[in-house]
Amino acid sequence: MSSDRARPAYVAVLTATLLWGANYSIAKRVLVEIDPLAVACVRAAAAGLFFTLLLLARQGFAGLSWSGLRRAAPLGLMGIALNQILFIEGLSRTSAAHSGILIAMLPVHVLLLSVLFGQETLTLPKAAGILIALSGVTLVALEKGIDFHAGYLKGDLLTLCAGLAFAGYTVAGKPVRRDLGPLRTTSLAVVPGSPAQVIAGFGPAVRTDWSGVSNVALGCLAAVVLLATIVAYSLYYFAISRID
Repeated sequence: MSSDRARPAYVAVLTATLLWGANYSIAKRVLVEIDPLAVACVRAAAAGLFFTLLLLARQGFAGLSWSGLRRAAPLGLMGIALNQILFIEGLSRTSAAHSGILIAMLPVHVLLLSVLFGQETLTLPKAAGILIALSGVTLVALEKGIDFHAGYLKGDLLTLCAGLAFAGYTVAGKPVRRDLGPLRTTSLAVVPGSPAQVIAGFGPAVRTDWSGVSNVALGCLAAVVLLATIVAYSLYYFAISRID
């Protein structure tokens, strides 16, 4: 693989990682005022609309083929709907530090699943890189202090499952991305994944007194939707279409 082809992918995945890293604190601020399922509902509705319109603009109705939807639907339900619902519910029940450490295990989960399904080989540099990265996140969290309060256990478990769901999404989606391309795969995954979240969060979203939500919370919600969802997902799938 040429360095010219790989370099933009590394920039993209670094940017996506920074956006997702900032999302812990941003989303935590949103959850002070808005129900987590209502947040998931708004996030899914906006992402679903954006990626559907983007796919139609780029590929027309041919991009929404039944064969493509059939292949991408399981990815959307697992990595879009399940991941985002578990993440936001988990974050509402645990600290940003706990959530950061648990989600930082995502590369470990992805690598292990990739090795299990024969997509990757476990090499010493990969193992060392993941260990160093995970250790760095843990040290940062320890500096801020970690509360092993029993009340965080449910949130920690939900967050861990969210990471596992996204890891499965990443690994299972590799052959689909190879055949359909990153844009079409992401869009077709969002199409079934978003309605599932909207249905789950519709009640809480309707019951939310949006007029009483502060401008700070609304601004943070916009950042969650635009930056941590639409921009980050697009960058992430562009990146993994070019690198391991």
